Amino acid sequence: MTVRWGSTPSLLEDRAAEEPLTHLLRRVAASDRTAFVLLYDAMSSQVRQQALAALPAGNAVDAVVAATFLQVWWLAPLYNPHDSDVPAWISAIASGRIADRQRNAVFTPPAVDVPAQQRLPWSVLSGAYDETVAVVLAGLLGRRGSQKPF
Repeated sequence: MTVRWGSTPSLLEDRAAEEPLTHLLRRVAASDRTAFVLLYDAMSSQVRQQALAALPAGNAVDAVVAATFLQVWWLAPLYNPHDSDVPAWISAIASGRIADRQRNAVFTPPAVDVPAQQRLPWSVLSGAYDETVAVVLAGLLGRRGSQKPF
């Protein structure tokens, strides 16, 4: 007698699909840039969609994606696969970066027609921070030059 399972994936199939991401994250924890590029390529669209759902499209979304993956690089050695799966872990990091961006938006007035002398200092720092994060991420990904790094 053959037992036939339904077409929905089983828990074992879900775990099997997750293992490559866990393996990649472990390699990232060991400072493997190739693994980081593969993890970024596998997960960045999910983070981008998460950011787009919470923020207006544009630089804020790009900044959240960049900050999320820079934090993934830094925190990879702390990842515990028994606490959550890799997509959930990265999503939680992205949620924190989205919340930071939303808080910053509350305190930062629009830059339209605001003289430089009247701009709040954190609005200038935020732009410099975003640019720095983007440059560091591009370096980690090995995507320098005129192309968009991420």
